[in-house]
Amino acid sequence: MPVDRESQDRRRKAMVDILTTTPAKKQIEIVRALRKLGFKVTQSNVSRDLKDLGIVRREGFYRLPAPRGDESEINRMESFIRRAWTAGPYMIVIGTTQGTAKAVAAGIKGAAWPETRGILAEDETVFLATDNVYDTRLLLQRLKRIVKT
Repeated sequence: MPVDRESQDRRRKAMVDILTTTPAKKQIEIVRALRKLGFKVTQSNVSRDLKDLGIVRREGFYRLPAPRGDESEINRMESFIRRAWTAGPYMIVIGTTQGTAKAVAAGIKGAAWPETRGILAEDETVFLATDNVYDTRLLLQRLKRIVKT
């Protein structure tokens, strides 16, 4: 059965939202929560999604992976970032104050976010490339939490 990428992205985003707010000990709990939201899923769908998202069971609960890099630099860049938005399915644009885009790009690179595939900085604009729509959405949510835009 072919995978509809859009529905897979929505399901995975919902899964991340569920695990962010509600701890789950078993995959069946995630399946039930997704079904309550209207997703037609099986345990094998959830298992594959958990693996692809890097979500593992630690201390008895399924937990989101911790960021791999140092986010302290990007947190200090909050005052430089004016706005973040998508530019197509695989690109995020970040508007910064004049002359700070390269510093913001360096902070993002230092954070080593797994969703980021490439970074290009101009004078007041940063372009972030991702692999897929899901990564774009996840990265934009992460940026909005940090910057509170």
